[in-house]
Amino acid sequence: MGEPALTADQAAVLILNELLAVKATETVAIVTDPASTAEMVMALTNVLQGRDIEYSILAQPNRTPDRKNDLNPSIAAALGAVDVMVALTKTSGAPIYSVRIKELIDAKSIRFMSMVMRDMDIFTKGGATADYRALHADGVKLKEIWSNGRVMRITSAAGTDISAPIAHDDVLVECGYATQPGTSAAFSDGEVSSRPLEGTANGVFVIDGPGAVIGTPDTPIALHVTDGRVTAIDGTCPQADHLRQILDTVENADNIAEFGIGLNPACRRNGKFEEEKKRRGQVHIAIGDNIIYGGTTHSAVHLDLVLRDPTVTLDGQVIVDQGHVKLDQ
Repeated sequence: MGEPALTADQAAVLILNELLAVKATETVAIVTDPASTAEMVMALTNVLQGRDIEYSILAQPNRTPDRKNDLNPSIAAALGAVDVMVALTKTSGAPIYSVRIKELIDAKSIRFMSMVMRDMDIFTKGGATADYRALHADGVKLKEIWSNGRVMRITSAAGTDISAPIAHDDVLVECGYATQPGTSAAFSDGEVSSRPLEGTANGVFVIDGPGAVIGTPDTPIALHVTDGRVTAIDGTCPQADHLRQILDTVENADNIAEFGIGLNPACRRNGKFEEEKKRRGQVHIAIGDNIIYGGTTHSAVHLDLVLRDPTVTLDGQVIVDQGHVKLDQ
């Protein structure tokens, strides 16, 4: 037997009818770029059309890595008039990381589902097939633990050892459901995250899984961090060179923006950061923009970088042990 999979139509029904719980009276915006997967767009619009729900497809240009968070101004204006957004841009995270979206979320005038930089494989397989009710329950449980903590430390056999005080009062549960105004999720999904307090992270983290834009490194890449900023990169692979180029040319790309813990047991180790960062027991550390996480550092990039089989402690309590999540203690 092959691996479990949804059809595109089944995935669209799950996203719109259950995870977003779109009402008949609501309006929906689907934000795309020329690289977006047409089959995903069509599956979503078929569900909306079948339910006679008003929707718009808003398209912006493809973005280069140095403009990944730039949202088209006309789209930014249009989003003020919708209830629900589905972000499908393939070349950027602009629909979810822009300052405008943070404003709309804080005002509780919109909710959204992120599928930025995703393809049909992620839309229908792996993490997409999870039990989202059970997954969300785990996310709520981890948020409760996280919200009572103060200092997070992440280590790994690959050489990671980084710690920081965390924003324990601003913890995000991204486990599929975004049914209320001011909430957000992703698909496929399954993580809990918050930002390290700005200027406080210190240590080193080693990327041995995939990263946004750079892909999976040929050999591990070590990022040295002082007072919340990446100060040096050790690595001889092409992916390390690419990361150096981004940090050298994009303002605030060196900011430590997010700590995230994956919870989805259906996510695969497949070399795609969008899937692996949600895999149960894996950690991603993001650099660049932290506005959506309640921070004040704006950057044109927000790059998730995956650490495989880490150990995570919160005020000394182990919550991930070499890639195994421990919620019942």
